[in-house]
Amino acid sequence: MTGPMEIPVIDLSGLNGNDEERSRTLAQLHEACKDWGFFWVENHGVDGALMDEVKSFVYGHYEDHLESKFYASDLAKNLENNNVSSDEADWEATYFIHHHPKSNIANFLEIPPPTRDTLDAYIAQMVALAERLAECVGLNLGLPAAHVRDAFAPPFVGTKFAMYPPCPRPDAVWDFRAHTDAGGIILLLQDDAVGGLEFLKGGREWVPVGPTRNGRLFVNIGDQIEVISGGAYPSVVHRVAAGEQGRRLSVATFYNPAADAVVAPARVAPAYPGPYRFGDYLEYYQGTKFGDKGARFQAVKKLFG
Repeated sequence: MTGPMEIPVIDLSGLNGNDEERSRTLAQLHEACKDWGFFWVENHGVDGALMDEVKSFVYGHYEDHLESKFYASDLAKNLENNNVSSDEADWEATYFIHHHPKSNIANFLEIPPPTRDTLDAYIAQMVALAERLAECVGLNLGLPAAHVRDAFAPPFVGTKFAMYPPCPRPDAVWDFRAHTDAGGIILLLQDDAVGGLEFLKGGREWVPVGPTRNGRLFVNIGDQIEVISGGAYPSVVHRVAAGEQGRRLSVATFYNPAADAVVAPARVAPAYPGPYRFGDYLEYYQGTKFGDKGARFQAVKKLFG
């Protein structure tokens, strides 16, 4: 683990080591989940060349299919005319591809078959990483290794591809407003040049994530892990600050419960809802995403738990 306000960097190769190395790595993951809710991982098993290919795809797709539309959008025009509220809009060009249990990539006719194969290979490795982290979460909570995976089954896996263009009025909008993530484990292929992502550590201090270094991936945990853990592993509010210099890439893969999966705290936890269908939670979340997480938990408890 690193210094007081340096985001933890966890070398996952320790999970393949002897008992002492494995125990040390699990302990580092536990501390990161408990005290931070977000961390970097290295030696994570996702091929670096694949990561580079995915980045190249996102840049090219943005330039060919999104950039001109974005700057012609009402958001861009309204910002130019000082007619945008930071509470109502996000300065991002984004799309979402579903991978499992059912893919929607066929809807993206502009993505050629070789690129689809690249994305499939990348997602297979990301799912393997998410499942490994889910196993570690279970073990660190004193649960069976398969507890989280079984609770999510069959997991929903999807990726938000986002570009955050240079913003002419960074004082007027956020690239993305402050929120917690609704789901389980989020794996982020982060920009390697432009920063902007910030997490609220301990509910007190905004910590900048900064660009990727040395092929690392960024991990944060969502609301469903907080519920399963009974609050031991809190999901953390995060946001993306707008900037004038350079465009920022973000590829966030979500390992979430299925819509019909039933989520509940693994042990008695009166402050948390459950059991409830994740689909019901997600529907309620859509209207409260940028609101108070605690109030959302209590509302879900009253409505569905």
